[in-house]
Amino acid sequence: MSTYLPNIGPDSVSSVRQSTTNLESEDKKEEVYHQENVNDVGLPVGHGHLVDENLVRAENEDKVTPYFVFLISIAAVAGFLFGYDTGIVGSALPMVGTDLGHELDDNEKEIITAGTTIGALFGALILGSYADKLGRKWAMAIADFFFTAGAIIIASSFSVAQMIVGRLVLGVGVGGAAVIGPLYIAELAPTAVRGRCIGINAFFIPFGQVIASALGAGFDAGVDYKIGWRILFGLGVVPSIVQLCLMHWLPESPRVLLLRGQPEKAKDTLRTIYSGAPEDVIDFKLKVIAQYVEATTIMQRQFSLKERAKKYWSHKPYRRALIAVCGMQAFGQLTGYNTLLYYSGTIFGLLGLKNGAAAGLIPSGGNALFLFIGMSLVDRVGRRKLMMRIYPGMLIGLVWAIISFHYLAKTTGGVLEAGNTYPPALVGSLLGAILLFVASFGLTYSHMIWYQSEFLALEIRAVGSAISTCFCWLANLVVSVAYLTQLRTLGTVGTYGMYLGFISCGYVFVYFCYPETKGLSIDETRQIFEDDFGVKKADAMLKEKRQIAAGLHSQA
Repeated sequence: MSTYLPNIGPDSVSSVRQSTTNLESEDKKEEVYHQENVNDVGLPVGHGHLVDENLVRAENEDKVTPYFVFLISIAAVAGFLFGYDTGIVGSALPMVGTDLGHELDDNEKEIITAGTTIGALFGALILGSYADKLGRKWAMAIADFFFTAGAIIIASSFSVAQMIVGRLVLGVGVGGAAVIGPLYIAELAPTAVRGRCIGINAFFIPFGQVIASALGAGFDAGVDYKIGWRILFGLGVVPSIVQLCLMHWLPESPRVLLLRGQPEKAKDTLRTIYSGAPEDVIDFKLKVIAQYVEATTIMQRQFSLKERAKKYWSHKPYRRALIAVCGMQAFGQLTGYNTLLYYSGTIFGLLGLKNGAAAGLIPSGGNALFLFIGMSLVDRVGRRKLMMRIYPGMLIGLVWAIISFHYLAKTTGGVLEAGNTYPPALVGSLLGAILLFVASFGLTYSHMIWYQSEFLALEIRAVGSAISTCFCWLANLVVSVAYLTQLRTLGTVGTYGMYLGFISCGYVFVYFCYPETKGLSIDETRQIFEDDFGVKKADAMLKEKRQIAAGLHSQA
């Protein structure tokens, strides 16, 4: 790809930005105007809401270098840890037996499973809120510490209380990683490949779950349960220690460096990301980022913590952006996918499958495969378009599963009973329904919820990511803490009928509140929510960008 706007130097960007920022009231609402200096190439100025960063592409910006692959992969280890430590419980917990003093009942299993979710709420809120002060890089390092400590506590547990404490500690790391990983990657990745880069982190989550299921299946078949479950939980320390050891080679986000008043270090990071780009393009990109960093410093300088917290809701563009990302996170969890993950050993064991842990590879493996396909398509197809086209597959898959559950449990009062023999044809039908549901989930929610940083203005990006991730874990808690109880009280049809209702509501939410961000730089997406949820405005911005880019190409 050739440079869209050649020969841009520092002098030519002196008139790029004209901005006023006022967040004191909705009567004097924040206004940030960005003016392209496109008249230098004989083109008309746009409508005043486009940002230059996406038009000024470095040479081969959409080609990812080996170093950048290394950088994103190491950052995405946080996603792997997230996936492994949330997925391993489904395989390891059935192996515990009486090792914690007695046979675990359903309530204890639910509390142990939900312990990570509760810890993740605190981890997301605390580490996300301090991500600007700590920096993205060291916030991830703190998350690694909690991953390591939690895994050690769990693996050495000899009581239910100790295991719950370990799961809570581990959860702090999971919650921090869920916020910081995609936030860090979104701020480093070039616009042209940002979706795929965030998708790598999202892919590592189900990949970690696949590894957890595969190890669980192997240990279930050939390792003494008394040591097997301890090893499975303890293995979580390996990737966290690896990431800690490699943290030295990860650069800090250029936006954080600018917040700290370190423009030269920020420029060095940009040179690393856009290797081979001319110095004038690096300067231009730095200036574009600096425009938005200024908004953050103004907000922190003028408002107290309490006033800033109030502004997140009272300032309408912030509120709309937060509703969009929080809604996506919550509805992604309320699909019920995680019930298949956390309780795979229990569910497939009740269905009569000999190795329930191996059967757990169906949801985790299917999710990983189709998430990989989805993240490969997202920058070409678009976020919203992919959601709207694939979402009905989840609805169809869940309806199919409900019908299968109805006939499977018809003779047992609507519940699955251990020791009961179920017709292989109906079990096969249920597995087919689960696969369709998981495939659709993998193509959509599984990675789409982690694009949350794209929707949030820099001044609320870290805290907003923390808030939305808390909604993820709150919804996850609703699913994980009550699932086995729901199966007993509502039955299989009632339980998954409830999830079908949640998914239907989620489809309506996506239609009205989830705008397209494909092709928009991470800083200019803030413009989308100025007047409403921006579904139409985003389309208009993208159309104008294509027109200007085409004009610039014709002048090149």
